[in-house]
Amino acid sequence: MTQANHHDRVAVVTGAAGGLGQAFALRLAAAGYRLVLTDRASCEPLAARIRDDGGSASALDCDLADADDVQAFAARVLAQAGRVDLLLNNAAYMEFAGLAELTPKLWREIQTVNVEAPMLLAQAFAPGMAGRGWGRIVNLASSTVWGPPPRMLAYVSSKMAVIGLTRALAAELGPQGITVNAISPGLTKHAGSAASLPEPAFEAVRARQFVPRTEVPGDLVGILAFLAGEESGFITGQVFNVDGGGFGF
Repeated sequence: MTQANHHDRVAVVTGAAGGLGQAFALRLAAAGYRLVLTDRASCEPLAARIRDDGGSASALDCDLADADDVQAFAARVLAQAGRVDLLLNNAAYMEFAGLAELTPKLWREIQTVNVEAPMLLAQAFAPGMAGRGWGRIVNLASSTVWGPPPRMLAYVSSKMAVIGLTRALAAELGPQGITVNAISPGLTKHAGSAASLPEPAFEAVRARQFVPRTEVPGDLVGILAFLAGEESGFITGQVFNVDGGGFGF
């Protein structure tokens, strides 16, 4: 690994098994963070890869749709790692459904994973950050909030709520040395998105971007590294659009 400048700090990454989550985890490991990874799929292969490269990582199971399990996960993290300095709320749940077909159950499931779980994890880890006078919380928003696509009502609503959560947490936690910011990606191509979306969807987004190429996970790790570091200490409550200038699709 390179630049172990955060070797004494612990980062929790949700949704770490996916394309974005893996890229984020590897970048934080390269910066020297000790990682705790979670996702619906097993994160152990990624944790093992990081350990093989000389980093520190462990994988813990957590169902972000279950508030009790989220709180139990947070307790396990603190018992195992002793502290959390960076919380990266990367995991998200998305199902296509327009207004006529959206059920209360699906609405609640999406809000629970995308908004409630990040709040509960911040609630669990912020006291320790405050006690040390240093902490970073980074949430994942989405460029869909600026240009909502069809049949993404619940998802877009949840991501706009994430922006509100980011602002509110920043206001509350700023005096305690904790910054809270959001990264808003455009349509990013990785194994999961490529499997669920047709190629014309990527082409349409690319045609509306100022930077005319498809976004990939590597385009997002730089802003995360910045927000996770020392130089971003006076930046909080902000949403960073990293979408090639597309501002939604």
